[in-house]
Amino acid sequence: MSVLLTLVVIIGLLSFTYSQITAGYCTDTIPPGNIIAIYQADYTYGDLNAVYARGAGLDIDSENYDRMITYEDIPDIVSMDGVENVILYDNSYFDTLYKTANEDRLPGKLNLIAVPESIAQDYLHQTDIPYGTEYLEEGRLPLDNAHEITISKKLLEKHFAYTNETLTRAIGSRVNYENETYTIVGIINSYDSRVNYENETYTTVDINDIYYNDICYISFDAKRNYGLYQYDADTFDEFVTRNIDNKKTNDYSYPEYANEIFIFTADDSEKPILDKLFQEYPAENYISSEYVSVWKKTFNESVLREIIIINRKIIIINGIVVVLLVVILLLLNKKPVSKV
Repeated sequence: MSVLLTLVVIIGLLSFTYSQITAGYCTDTIPPGNIIAIYQADYTYGDLNAVYARGAGLDIDSENYDRMITYEDIPDIVSMDGVENVILYDNSYFDTLYKTANEDRLPGKLNLIAVPESIAQDYLHQTDIPYGTEYLEEGRLPLDNAHEITISKKLLEKHFAYTNETLTRAIGSRVNYENETYTIVGIINSYDSRVNYENETYTTVDINDIYYNDICYISFDAKRNYGLYQYDADTFDEFVTRNIDNKKTNDYSYPEYANEIFIFTADDSEKPILDKLFQEYPAENYISSEYVSVWKKTFNESVLREIIIINRKIIIINGIVVVLLVVILLLLNKKPVSKV
């Protein structure tokens, strides 16, 4: 019986360990290197960043726990050794675009978004930018510096006089917009999530889906700002003034803070830059190859330690139970002493 109980406990331990590993382990994909994406979620040094700090062996000054990156900090970050360029989320541009696209009418001008390929592939999931392959009906997203466009059929009809017949062969054709020629490489899904019921309009899915078919994507060009602004010393002051004014007008809680930031680093520079930023601005949240790999390793090691501790406790309890069962069995099987 004790052997059977031991086998049952062993099988239970294996099942428990497997379930904890599959449920508790971090399985996030590690993004490519040389890009550090910064976004706001915790607004203070919290548990998420504490895991990375522990794994990277960083000591975080408690006086910096609430420190975040302001627009004034950007030039200093740009000048750090190993930083190749910095791209910033343009709140003013996107707020205007969203307001236009959310109106229940076709826009008079195209609402354009341009995102670098390297950012679009791995670093957009923590941002509010409605950009990605999930919005495509067919085709692909534009390549950098290629004068390509991805657009919905209704915008092709509205702005470029496409017909049902020409829409069937839109991909590969060219359109001219504001004295620039673009090759159509993709069609954005024309599904509209707005539904009307008893003269009321309801949203059936995430609000992003309301306006994505009123937005089109074009090739990223560092010299042009279509939502993501690449730092330039000559235009930065205008960018900051415009964004802070917009945030104050729209009652942002922290107008002085830069929102999503994408830092491109030279080879072998990602880790030292990340660690320096992390120590100076621990209230920010980060995504990078170094951050995710260290965080994932540290977190999974802590999960494994907890599983081992629980398993040891179960083994000890099982050992005690087995010993007690053996003693009970011995007592039950003990023959009475004859008095004759």
